[in-house]
Amino acid sequence: MSHVPFRFAFVSNSLPVAQTVRDYAATRHLPMEIRLAGMEEALPVARALLAEGTDVILGGGGTGKLLRRHLRRPVVTIARSHLDILEALLKAREHADYIACTCYGALPPWPALFSELLRVRLLPVPFTTTQELVSGISRAVDQGVGCVVGGGICAEIAQAQGCRSVVVTPGEEALERALDEALNIARSQQQDREQTAWLRGVLESLHEGIVGVDTDGRTATSNRAAEVLLEDLLDSAGADGPGLPESLGLAKALKTGRGEEGIIRRINGRELVINTRPILVDGKPRGALAAFAPAARLRDLSRKLKNSGRRGFIARHNLDSLLGASPAMRELRLQAARFADADAALHIHGESGTGKELLAHALHQAGPRRNGPFVALNCGALPDSLLESELFGYDEGAFTGARRGGKEGLFEMAQDGSIFLDEIADISPAVQIRLLRVLETGEIFRLGGDRPIAVNARVISSSWKDLVEEVRSGRFRADLYYRLSLLRLQTPPLRERPEDIPLLARHILARLNMAHKELSPHVLGLLKDYAWPGNVRELDALLRRYCLLSDGGQCDRALLEKLLDDLRATQGLLAPAERPADKAPTLPAGRAQGRGNLRERLETLEREIIRAELEKCAHNRGRAAKNLGISANTLWRKMKAGPR
Repeated sequence: MSHVPFRFAFVSNSLPVAQTVRDYAATRHLPMEIRLAGMEEALPVARALLAEGTDVILGGGGTGKLLRRHLRRPVVTIARSHLDILEALLKAREHADYIACTCYGALPPWPALFSELLRVRLLPVPFTTTQELVSGISRAVDQGVGCVVGGGICAEIAQAQGCRSVVVTPGEEALERALDEALNIARSQQQDREQTAWLRGVLESLHEGIVGVDTDGRTATSNRAAEVLLEDLLDSAGADGPGLPESLGLAKALKTGRGEEGIIRRINGRELVINTRPILVDGKPRGALAAFAPAARLRDLSRKLKNSGRRGFIARHNLDSLLGASPAMRELRLQAARFADADAALHIHGESGTGKELLAHALHQAGPRRNGPFVALNCGALPDSLLESELFGYDEGAFTGARRGGKEGLFEMAQDGSIFLDEIADISPAVQIRLLRVLETGEIFRLGGDRPIAVNARVISSSWKDLVEEVRSGRFRADLYYRLSLLRLQTPPLRERPEDIPLLARHILARLNMAHKELSPHVLGLLKDYAWPGNVRELDALLRRYCLLSDGGQCDRALLEKLLDDLRATQGLLAPAERPADKAPTLPAGRAQGRGNLRERLETLEREIIRAELEKCAHNRGRAAKNLGISANTLWRKMKAGPR
């Protein structure tokens, strides 16, 4: 037996008819609930059945017509066919030649025909209520009717007045037609529910607000986004707020039968982009629909789509990428976290290889512009003409070979994000003037362009050169320096935080997929003692060479010592020639020769070199250590050691 996922109910005032319907439905394996009710009770009974989940209500005769008239849901009437009535009249003729036939509503056309055909007198008894039915049958009995033909309740009334009766029961053809209709209605309703569920899912998945009104301007549908966006125009039940059709342009769409696209309106302080369209059925307006969204959201989406094709315009590091547990690094992370939210121009000063660009990435990632683009440019790597076109873009025809349609500059590409200008000290005076204008006005002019373009990007700059010294020397504009350096950060050199070297070394090895390489405490000590003039970048290069040349995972102390010696020799060759004023004082030969064995004499010579370097550097230990290629800790230890 196939399962039918529908519920049917038959409401009637006739038990014989109800039994006939139930028995036939069983032959078709259709579940049929039977409810006996008079005409006055039929309507509330049917409504209760629908509320309980019944899919289709069926009714017999007058009850079915009554339900069909008053319910807003489809009702199947099991109508008595002419053949069914004729069969009942034939049975009634056996008892009387004057027969009353009950009929719901208007008089049918067949009584005269059947009367002539059967050679009997027929008296139609129309009714719409039970009271009318009782009165009609009573009058018919008084007029001499010998039998009453009709439904079950007609038979009960006739028998109560001492008159014979015959119940008209629907035949198999009428029952088949009625149940087929009930099944079709149930399937159609199920499809409507599924389609409605899909449409509701689509509406609720949209970020845009959707509101639909009928021809009277009453809200016919809306989604949650609309209720949120227009909570002051829609009440909690989604009913009309005052002036809703006019505010959204729905009244105009209803009146003209034409929609509009991209209309911007301000409603209760919100700037909305609205699209409207009429709903036409058979060419006639049946309502109107509006889709709307905040203009700011659409601008943000447009920007994201615009930036989605620009590869690399994202920050790849955050504050956790600033590795190190030294006091200098802890202080740098704290300052960076505080400055990230300030959204003001910021300058990073630090030696080459100390992570200035990494810090710029982290500042962007931790700030309010994190969802915007991050654009980086090395200003020292481009000539002036190319640098200007990269920063500010150009219009079509600005110069020979200019791209058709022009080109956006990096400031435009960094809209609502950050632009990082590395080696800012190297830009020419002409570029400095143009950059100053951007910082002062928030506008750029493309090369060859004649209209200002508003830009909104946080400027982060960096340089290994001291901008203060550059300003003093006249190579950098003081007013630009003040604009760029509203906030300042200093990246500490590696020699000032040797305690971070083990962590950095392990991180570099892991990044090289060489985490299995061991570094002994002695080797880590050697790394700490080196001055690292190239900072973390130099440490990275050393470990790369070490991984390429070493075998297995065991620590190769001799190899690392050789690589460090090579670095010291290379740094000596790369160092610029000293000016006469910078040369260290010449040591007296006798003091260098001294007494004792070779080790003692070398130690004496080392102390003399350190003392001379300190005097040259005005006892600035950090500068002296840097010039000697050792760390400040090593310098301090050698100063304290004294003669052995």
